[in-house]
Amino acid sequence: MALTKLYGSFDVNAHIASNLKFDTLSKSAHPYLFTENFQHAKVENDCLFFSGVLYNKTDLAKQNTASADTNDAEMLLQLFLKDGIQAFKKVNGKFLVLIYRKNEFIALRDRYGEGPMFFFTENYFTNLFNQIFDFKDFKALPNKDAIATYLMYSYIPAPLTSLQGLQKLEGGGILTKNDSGIKLSSLFSFDDFVSDRISIDEVEAKEEYERLFKQSIKRRIEGHKTVGALLSGGYDSGGNISVLPEVFSGKIKSYSIGFKDNPFSELPYARMMAEKFGAEHNEYLMDGSELEELPFLVKNMGDPFSESGWMLNNSAMKLVHDKELPVVLGGDGSDQLFAAALKEVAYKYQFKKRFLAPAQNLFSAVSKNAFFEKDNIFFRARFHNDKILNVLRPDHFGFQKYQVKQLLGGISFKEHPVLANIPEKFSTFDDLFNTRNFYVDIKQNSTEVIIHKASRVSQMYDVNLAFTYIDLDVFNFVKSLPRNLKVKGSIDDIAKGKGVTKYLLKALIKPKLPSEVTSRKKQGGFSPLEIFFADAAKRQKIYTYMLNSDSTAHLFEKSFLKNFFAAYESSVTANYWFWYKQTMANRMINVLVMTLWWDIFLVGKKGKTLSDFIN
Repeated sequence: MALTKLYGSFDVNAHIASNLKFDTLSKSAHPYLFTENFQHAKVENDCLFFSGVLYNKTDLAKQNTASADTNDAEMLLQLFLKDGIQAFKKVNGKFLVLIYRKNEFIALRDRYGEGPMFFFTENYFTNLFNQIFDFKDFKALPNKDAIATYLMYSYIPAPLTSLQGLQKLEGGGILTKNDSGIKLSSLFSFDDFVSDRISIDEVEAKEEYERLFKQSIKRRIEGHKTVGALLSGGYDSGGNISVLPEVFSGKIKSYSIGFKDNPFSELPYARMMAEKFGAEHNEYLMDGSELEELPFLVKNMGDPFSESGWMLNNSAMKLVHDKELPVVLGGDGSDQLFAAALKEVAYKYQFKKRFLAPAQNLFSAVSKNAFFEKDNIFFRARFHNDKILNVLRPDHFGFQKYQVKQLLGGISFKEHPVLANIPEKFSTFDDLFNTRNFYVDIKQNSTEVIIHKASRVSQMYDVNLAFTYIDLDVFNFVKSLPRNLKVKGSIDDIAKGKGVTKYLLKALIKPKLPSEVTSRKKQGGFSPLEIFFADAAKRQKIYTYMLNSDSTAHLFEKSFLKNFFAAYESSVTANYWFWYKQTMANRMINVLVMTLWWDIFLVGKKGKTLSDFIN
């Protein structure tokens, strides 16, 4: 997917060049829009701009009786003029669409937000966070409520951003601007998600899922002679590489990332699958030095962001970016589409039905103090209790809420409005299952974190990364399935970890994969974050840098940081529980990212590597 550039004004009477700090040479159909690598089409007063990839263009053309040579923008404009905004529910791909009408402007992103981003103020918009600083009258002020959310959850959900007055459009989101102002909505609702459930037996479901999955792969590799595939050691990437030879006769190149001195490495299983399915295999072993590239990631991601697989994605894209691959297949999104955190969902339901929820809440309330921050039975108890209690919140490996308040000098902050509005009430297990699946698994953990991260990093390296498991037709089929084809087992079985997750996918893929892969215990695929802080001398430099930073002078409480750094040093030397170490390292990355973000965007410091900042 080609790198894009976008600067626009909501005001059709304001020439875009007058709002920018540099001169533009735009061939755009409108003087209030400057674009690169966008198609556009116009019919009378309606003009549509498109950047992205369409996977079902042939089907759309048939619906619209369009000719084969109609460009994507022309086809989408015809569909829009015929069926309005609802036409985009049928569009299968990754894209950003902009529509100018006589008295209205519309921006629309694909369901998972794979295509270009969309940042906006009351007056103008762009597709990259750092480009907002190119507008003459934009004043960068930190949004402390959003920053607090980041320090807890390691990302900032749309529509908030880390800057006051700047918002972003969610995946599947619609922005409408007219005389009444700006309105945000979503093309995909919870009611749509839980409607149209089908009754289907397992054999028929497996056949249809296989057909749609093969179709998804073919749509993404069509016309290419060489295809790349990211390969771990599990079902999702294994599904891609095992099905590829059934629909593709060209050359397959596989790419895997591992970790140095990791006893749970999945690389042997990735090699095994590459050999079985005839792929030319490539590997890279991470050793922690990749932390040096953190400023590059912070600058290009824009909003503060960190996630356990973030730097792994960066290493993967570095591995493939210069190989001239027309497309690279990724396996992300499957866990969340079929539903994740199922043990915790089952426990949440059981605790409510057994009237244990009040005890859970009481334990949670008394556990918000430093005593529970040590690696002992109390930390573990709170960790598991919080995962169950907060199953209708995104994954949480950052600071506790009470810690964030201390870190920010005692200021109060508002809970993120999107997270606060996730429905909490449920009467049946399926109510809870569907609510978690839609609002958390798909709209947050997948769209805002996993797919967002992988898409943004791939775009940094100009790699066409394509996700086969979230194809629109695959999505619509899986969401319509009865629960027993998504996860097999009773509620008690699921709570005990005896349920079968991603049941239909595994039923299809398991026979294709080596038994060594399918019979091993799941490791979880987590990046061991502590390796990035293994060098003691470098840790001390990082501590000193953060304590003396501009962010600490204006945002962080220095005494809290000192205590946290001391606690981190203790965690390095002791044989602590994995999730304690992982949580501590995640918090360390969060404050380091926040410090770099402040220096890069608010102070204007320059540097390509972490050493440029900490030295």
